Amino acid sequence: MLVTNSRKEYLLNLEDLSSKRHTAEHLTTVIEEVINKVGVNKFSAIISDNGSNVAAAHRIISEKYPSILNIRCIAHCINLISSDIVKINQVKILVKWSNIVTKFFKNSAIGMSLLKSAIELKNIQGGGLKTYVETRWTTVYECTSSIWRLKDALQHVFFKYIKYIKKFFYDNLIRIKILI
Repeated sequence: MLVTNSRKEYLLNLEDLSSKRHTAEHLTTVIEEVINKVGVNKFSAIISDNGSNVAAAHRIISEKYPSILNIRCIAHCINLISSDIVKINQVKILVKWSNIVTKFFKNSAIGMSLLKSAIELKNIQGGGLKTYVETRWTTVYECTSSIWRLKDALQHVFFKYIKYIKKFFYDNLIRIKILI
């Protein structure tokens, strides 16, 4: 993917490299082919993850083409950090409970209706509940943040309709205690 200084994006080449070894030498060759195709004077940086093979390829490219910056992908770094944080037991439990609450309301027409009414009653802005999806690192924040933002509405529904939802949460509490 090439990005111009006017922020236009172009797909220069799409190639299946899954059958080839991703050694630093091979990656360097692939990167150099792109550099030569486009022209070294049109490159300012190459952005990628920080795998050891990729980092080695970047070092080779940086030595050969000192005008091309070697930049690590911040989204990939944040994804790695987020993945590590979610492995912490307390966070894992928090995210698990957040998903249980979210799934309850998303799978219950009555529950969702009660929650929407409570959100309107409490005049809470910013959208509904979000689900954590392991492959999308931003969702850990979105999920837990949505629970916190909707705390007053969730408490309203829970305390007003406790008989209706008590069994669901009790059953899930037992499942979570088994996981711990």
